[in-house]
Amino acid sequence: MAGEMGHANLRHPGNEPSPAEKCPAPAPCPWWHRVLLTAGALGHLVLLVLVVLRNVSVEIQARNQTERCIFPSLVRYFCQPQGQSPPAPAGCKLCPQDWQLRGERCYWLSKESGNWTRGRKSCQDQDSELVVLKNETEMENVESVTGRRPWSVWVGLRSQQKEWTWVDDTPYNPHRFGVLRELDEGCGTLKGKSLDVDVCASDHKWICQKAPFQLSPPTAGDVGKLDDAST
Repeated sequence: MAGEMGHANLRHPGNEPSPAEKCPAPAPCPWWHRVLLTAGALGHLVLLVLVVLRNVSVEIQARNQTERCIFPSLVRYFCQPQGQSPPAPAGCKLCPQDWQLRGERCYWLSKESGNWTRGRKSCQDQDSELVVLKNETEMENVESVTGRRPWSVWVGLRSQQKEWTWVDDTPYNPHRFGVLRELDEGCGTLKGKSLDVDVCASDHKWICQKAPFQLSPPTAGDVGKLDDAST
């Protein structure tokens, strides 16, 4: 019996090792493991950035290639002379919709009437200005846009203290266009090829001008023609 009790004591749960004693704590991760994990994460990040940059570069190159293909097509479509008609005198120029190209300017004639100030604001809202006439050729260009109508249109000419000045701050040249009436406050109008003056509060249509978009550059010969036309 004593032998049986001794055998029983050997199997008593209190004498068995605990789970913690059976499974020792894991050893800490070596420092070089952490270095490798960090380096791997950074490598993946760099790879992701390179993939994104490559996709952006491919997209930009494709867009540039498309633009290089489209631009010559636009030049051929808009700038190639039809039949025996000569090309534009200074390269190929484009005007906004509803504007008319005459010489070196785009012109727009209003459909409504108003005073001079309203006309000027309408032009400025379209990134343009009331017409400023430099020579007889420009006057003929404006006349072709107005259709030689028998009524006056506002131009960019105004009198302040009896001195006539264009809206670009250049003085009016009476030797070129004739002497105008002296008015303390007045605004310029154009009727056909004749400049006249009126009270600025009167109602007239107005004509705006702006520079065209240069689609193709002028050649050396065109530049010479342009200089001759501007004198």
